[in-house]
Amino acid sequence: MIVGGGGKNSLSKIAIASSAIAFSTLAISPVQAAQLIIPNTTVLGTNVFSGPTFTVSQNFLPSDTLSVNVSGTVDIWAGTLAMNAAGIITQTTQPGFSVGQTIAAGSGATRPGQPSGSLLIGNSTLGFFPLFSANAANGLGSANPPTNLSLSGVPLSSIFTNVGFTGIANGTVLQFRINDINSSDNSGQFVISSPPPSTSTPEPSTILGLGVLGLGAFCQRKLSQGKKSKQDN
Repeated sequence: MIVGGGGKNSLSKIAIASSAIAFSTLAISPVQAAQLIIPNTTVLGTNVFSGPTFTVSQNFLPSDTLSVNVSGTVDIWAGTLAMNAAGIITQTTQPGFSVGQTIAAGSGATRPGQPSGSLLIGNSTLGFFPLFSANAANGLGSANPPTNLSLSGVPLSSIFTNVGFTGIANGTVLQFRINDINSSDNSGQFVISSPPPSTSTPEPSTILGLGVLGLGAFCQRKLSQGKKSKQDN
């Protein structure tokens, strides 16, 4: 097949335009965030000043995410004051305290001012932070707060809220703790599990970019075949 001058010019223009559009589309396609995987872990109510740890296996940016499920309660007052992982009271027989409220941890806790009994994550360099916010979704103000809490695709910057947080480096050791001023009368436990990483489908813009790139390659091939056929003749 011999491609005429007009057809050849058209194919050449299509190939160049397709390549430009494809590379532009692929360049602006969003990159999927990495997910910090937390191994299955049990944190005891007595893990106040130290607790179970895990080692981060790659570098993570503030925009990377975390997904986790936490079930159970810890009691911080000799069996009379139980909290969920957000530090919200789920059961109590102590006068002056009510289900659905929080109690600010006092001086001597890992995070004074944050809810007592809440589940913390961090280390001595990054600091320690509540894994869950004490909000209505996690039972604040409820007469029946949940004892199973979860996060799905939450940016690390929403958890590690210290100023200047730049991410978590490969090899960093993170620890879990219970926010309290002592451990002598604590009991209960939180059971932590991570859902498997999601396998998302390609973004529509990525599919479009690859399709247009394929069109450009097809046109280039036709041009090459035309040149070869002309040379043979």
